[in-house]
Amino acid sequence: MTLRTPDSAPADFDNDQAPPPAPSTTAEDMVFHELCPTADVEEGVGKPFSIDGNHLAVYRYEDGFYACDNRCPHMGYPLSEGSVRDGVLICHWHHWEFDLKTGGCFLTNGDDVASFPIDVRDDVLFVGIPKGAKSAARQRLVDRGKRALEQGLKDRSTFLIAKAVTALRESGATPQEIIQHGLFYGAHKTSDGWSSGVAILTLCGNLWDDIDPADHNLFLVHGLTQIANRTSGSSRRQRFPFPRTSADPDLVTLKRWFRRYIDLRDRGAAERILLTLHDRGEPVSVLSDFVFTAATDFYFTGDGHALDFANKMFEGLDYVGWEGAHEILRPIIVDLVSRTRHEETSRWQDAVPVLAPVLDRIEEIWDANQAAPEETLDVSAFTKIMLGDDFEPIVEQIEQKLRAGVSPLALCRAMTYAGAVRTVRFHLKNEGDWHDVANIYSYAHGLYRAFQRAPSAQLLRGLFHGAVFTTYMRWLNMPSARVPREGQRLLGEESFDSPKQMLDRLQEFADFQKVAEAEILVNQYLEEGHDIAPLRHTLAHIMLREDAELHMFQILEAAFRHYELSSDPEEKRIHMLAATRYITAQKVMKNILWSTENAERLQRGELLSDRDDDD
Repeated sequence: MTLRTPDSAPADFDNDQAPPPAPSTTAEDMVFHELCPTADVEEGVGKPFSIDGNHLAVYRYEDGFYACDNRCPHMGYPLSEGSVRDGVLICHWHHWEFDLKTGGCFLTNGDDVASFPIDVRDDVLFVGIPKGAKSAARQRLVDRGKRALEQGLKDRSTFLIAKAVTALRESGATPQEIIQHGLFYGAHKTSDGWSSGVAILTLCGNLWDDIDPADHNLFLVHGLTQIANRTSGSSRRQRFPFPRTSADPDLVTLKRWFRRYIDLRDRGAAERILLTLHDRGEPVSVLSDFVFTAATDFYFTGDGHALDFANKMFEGLDYVGWEGAHEILRPIIVDLVSRTRHEETSRWQDAVPVLAPVLDRIEEIWDANQAAPEETLDVSAFTKIMLGDDFEPIVEQIEQKLRAGVSPLALCRAMTYAGAVRTVRFHLKNEGDWHDVANIYSYAHGLYRAFQRAPSAQLLRGLFHGAVFTTYMRWLNMPSARVPREGQRLLGEESFDSPKQMLDRLQEFADFQKVAEAEILVNQYLEEGHDIAPLRHTLAHIMLREDAELHMFQILEAAFRHYELSSDPEEKRIHMLAATRYITAQKVMKNILWSTENAERLQRGELLSDRDDDD
């Protein structure tokens, strides 16, 4: 199934044409099923039926009987709860109106409701169901899902988005297809940079296998809702690659131009160069090198978001097979040209004289690193150095390790571990600064992934930038929060009969923001050696049931990935405690959860009018 062809004209997103009429069905295609005696259907009162997986509403009107799909195509409300006036079936939720006899919708762009023939035999009602009704209903859901997703994104309606995602997933759409649709829309329908919405949607793909399948739809709705909130009805101005000639500029020249135009904050020129690279079929490593170099040409651009988002852009494109790349590539240029360059800020003025000479000899450091035999790094020991109070000796140590042949990836791991420690030690009195510790944690992981994708001398600069920012975060560990001790248990020696009971209790602690208790419980869970997968599912669910913001998703990914990378039990423990602390400390609304749960109930054919609580 294809949601759309991304390389088609952007006007595809603005197609508001009504859906095509359904094909007619002949009598030979029908199978008639017995419903009930005619006397059981009262005049003007809908009666619901479920026949062979089809949900029907049956009405008696003017001595005739009529059947239609029981789910209103607008929001899924049961039409059996509606009413008929002058031959018009009215849905009581949002007052959509349909011709009772044909199912035709009176709204110009509204979907028609499927109708089914009724046969009366000896005062008993029989309904005709087409032989291909199930597949036809599924295709209706797919088509409706596409239109609903489009409309939900335009209207910024979480419920419409949730209904669309649920219908598309139920109808066989892959997560790649839905994510690609969202990424393309999010890139095309904004003049801003790489937003939190497209980043979350990329994280959805990255973390798909770490999430309980029951929460997959919820994850997609989070990302798509964020995209809807950060886009508008207008489209990004079109840009085109350079014309093809027999004398195309070489890569060295294009890279020099690209960096210069980023420096000059000339967004249009930089976009054209990036699109030209893609148009000429340059490998991903070349595009990555251009973007990562520009992201590290300045000091910790945008609190690290420029590099982190650049990495997310490439991960997202990889996930969707680079479909629609001509549009998805473009927003990162905005991040590169418009975000804060910290050498221009007062906070970093002490760091510039220390970093400048090191960065001047970055090529020499790279050459020494590549020529030396690879040396292993004690990640835990070097993390303690990274957590020092003075960045100058830390910068010196990083340079020494690189010259000695230590892999940049190992140093990124130590920086990420330091970010986890900063998060675990973050005192709740510093509540307004949560994003700062999240930024260094996610930046260090993003730098690790960037070195995996396109290692270079220029990218080494990111290590030194991150080291300085890590020292600036030391104030957020004063006072330092207590880290659960080995063997520590909850007060009162609360006991548990099973790992599941522990995880249920963890969700209760999160409900009331009992952060310390949640950490102690996770610490115990890890010490007892229980399966890590259910713990991951639980932490993800705690996050997804709230209207979570980007940093929560970033923290979860960094923690999960670096837990896997390490063989050191203490390092693994700190990463999981970092995720626990960050996620359980945040408290927001549950609107996205409620919208998604309602959409899933409707997809299952349940009625929202039914109560699921105790009277």
